[in-house]
Amino acid sequence: MRSLKEIRKNCGYTQKELASKLGIADSTLAHYETGIRKVTLEMFLKILEACNYKMKIEEK
Repeated sequence: MRSLKEIRKNCGYTQKELASKLGIADSTLAHYETGIRKVTLEMFLKILEACNYKMKIEEK
């Protein structure tokens, strides 16, 4: 699984740009990326949507 930072960088956003798009402080996004703060499922899905990122779910 990719990290939030990887996802953000792959979609070409800086922390400030993505945070602005999500309506959160860039420090909050930085805390999500470093693990200081846990990202909610709702926010995680918003981040994926903002980056037009598709998750692939595999069954074992």
